[in-house]
Amino acid sequence: MLGNVKVLQKTTKEVAMKIPKESKDFTVDWLNEALSNWGKLGNNEVTGCKAIDSDIPGQTAEIVLLDVSYKNPLSELPQKMVAKIASRNPMVLEQIIANYDQYRRETSFYSEFPDVGIATPECLYAEHNPETQDCVILMRDLAPAESPSWAITASQAIEAINSLPAFHAKWWNDPILKQKDWMVQNDNYDFYTAALGGANASAPVLKSLFEKTDTTTEIMQVLNSKIPAVINYISAQPLTFVHGDYHAKQMFFPTTNGGDFAVIDWQFPFVAQGAWDFARMIGMCMATPDRQANEADLLRKYHQQLLSHGVQDYTMDQLENDYRMGLIVSQMIMCIASASTDIAIFEKECGDLGVDWRDALFFRTQHALEEWDALAFAKSI
Repeated sequence: MLGNVKVLQKTTKEVAMKIPKESKDFTVDWLNEALSNWGKLGNNEVTGCKAIDSDIPGQTAEIVLLDVSYKNPLSELPQKMVAKIASRNPMVLEQIIANYDQYRRETSFYSEFPDVGIATPECLYAEHNPETQDCVILMRDLAPAESPSWAITASQAIEAINSLPAFHAKWWNDPILKQKDWMVQNDNYDFYTAALGGANASAPVLKSLFEKTDTTTEIMQVLNSKIPAVINYISAQPLTFVHGDYHAKQMFFPTTNGGDFAVIDWQFPFVAQGAWDFARMIGMCMATPDRQANEADLLRKYHQQLLSHGVQDYTMDQLENDYRMGLIVSQMIMCIASASTDIAIFEKECGDLGVDWRDALFFRTQHALEEWDALAFAKSI
């Protein structure tokens, strides 16, 4: 299954540009140079720009909203843009971004995968400085589509899950993925050592936040003690392109005013098993009764659609084990996030939406881990 990878061809020789650090840095001159460097401007010209900070806080980056005007206002260039720039939170930069290289991963994604097989925002410009971690990703605004955030409905979660098979099948066992050093490779010993070690070390923080954490902490302890076996197991399974953080905060859905489904925040792409995306979505974004009511049917449909898109020699038993590992990896990520980010952001954001943040961020996935006997699975690896 060979996907179609094309590195974005720039129409002019790109020179080093100042990477915006705040909204005032998005000037008319900067936009003209950036859009020209990425072959987006053509014969047009930016004549005005109003840039303001979004009032919705980002977890690992800041968001700037741009209202842009042009010499030729009838062009296809967007008047509304969204820019992601580096977080202003030193703890995020030091403990998450620098450790896990997320800005390089996402700018590389937008540069090299303009058609990844699932809907994404149109990227207009992307740049990253690895020495300073300054970063900018300029995108077409997805409005009138909206993100439901943690208040995602079961029907929206199902739509997101049903969008996965074509994406995963496109890259199934594609050797090009192993050439991408900015993706988390399935045999990356250093990454899994750091991630499982961090998840295991988070146990005291988890206990203080969630209290009933024994299932999760024991699984992380088991896997942290057998990292080579974990990597050997993951590497022996069919691989594909995995978003890595596939949940409601990373998605936009159509509204009554229009718009389309799209997936954002490609900061943590894995070369791994597609069921990891499935597990993160259903484990975090469906209330436990909804997951229990839909899980078996959605797994069957996911498997059938993989086969209909050309995947071969992949059994339902394999999928179920990949799903177990996906639930574990999803909870591993939440262990790290709970211990290294400001939990008050999650608490306020979920609270404003009427969602129990402890349930969404931890207990839903832990319930799934218990139902799927993930601890026994971890011990068996």
